[in-house]
Amino acid sequence: MSSDDESGIIIDSLDYLMEPLQNGGVIPVISNAFRLEQIFREDEELFSLMRGVPQYYDEFSTFEQQLTKKWAASIKYPMSDDHNLARVAQYLQVESDEGAAAARKRYIKFLIEWLLKINENDERFKEKVASFRRNPNPIFSKVVSDLEYPRFTEGFDDPLRLLARLPVKIYLTTSYSNFLEQALEAEDKKPRTQLCFCKFGKANIKEEYKPDPKFEPREAEPAVVHLFGLEEYPSTLVLSEDDHINFLLNAVETLDPNSPEYPSYLRGALSESSLLLLGYHLRGWDFRTLFRFISKIRKTDSMDNEVAPSMAIQFNPSLGIKDNEDRSIKYLQKYFKKRNFKVKWDSAESFVYDLWKTWTRYGEAQL
Repeated sequence: MSSDDESGIIIDSLDYLMEPLQNGGVIPVISNAFRLEQIFREDEELFSLMRGVPQYYDEFSTFEQQLTKKWAASIKYPMSDDHNLARVAQYLQVESDEGAAAARKRYIKFLIEWLLKINENDERFKEKVASFRRNPNPIFSKVVSDLEYPRFTEGFDDPLRLLARLPVKIYLTTSYSNFLEQALEAEDKKPRTQLCFCKFGKANIKEEYKPDPKFEPREAEPAVVHLFGLEEYPSTLVLSEDDHINFLLNAVETLDPNSPEYPSYLRGALSESSLLLLGYHLRGWDFRTLFRFISKIRKTDSMDNEVAPSMAIQFNPSLGIKDNEDRSIKYLQKYFKKRNFKVKWDSAESFVYDLWKTWTRYGEAQL
């Protein structure tokens, strides 16, 4: 724990997480941006736009925002907040005659086409790029895998693989793709994809993806709960402002213990476990929706019981003005403390490496 923070909200050591981690009492919560950054930071154009930008500067501080600006330009988004994914998606859903699901699908197609574009002149992948362009409905996670992303420097482990090695029974994610399932399978585990708190409608979702009241997650067979939908089913995606609002409304409806959309293995777990929020931007709609959802569900499930302390991994704000930085830090501390969240100033990726090293030391000490 940081010695210069009397409130105890700023955390340096991760030792306090080791016992609950060993006992299955930790739930990683992984953003869509977490994997996108690892994929698209290879793109020189996007990377050059990120150079010298202070973290938490509202418009340019994440690769997802830079990608959103490119998408906004491609659909001729007319307003100045073209870094805001939820608002750009909202505009397209309103303007498009194809319907909301088609508008959501266009975002996934944009990500695919951008990735194909930056690999089209690479001799290793020319045939694969051409093949994907002939496919009318490619899957983003399949494109990523076939183009051998993410491409880590030799000696660096994939942070999703490290998370997959931990004794975790439940993973939450707001990613639209199955990157986490791929990482778990690579570690010889059998993940169970679950779509929860969403309206299934006529999406023809596989039965095994729907909440199973009899399923009991285990370390060898963990649950991967997709809160914001899966790319294969565009109608489930939470992308626009309306999507986020509808998600929260639907989530409130499903807090009834008898609701089939609220799986039994999650009841109590979200309040009794320590949550690790990875890769979220404080001002993003995905974070705001997720955090409101978590706060509501933990309050409902915990009743009079104490809620387990959790952690939000955040970059230390660097705004160029000392007074503004101090005020921003105090604001973040107050914001998270009210909800029993501790803060670690770090990148999500660095945090995962630190967590794995701490877990390895802890395991060695138990021998």
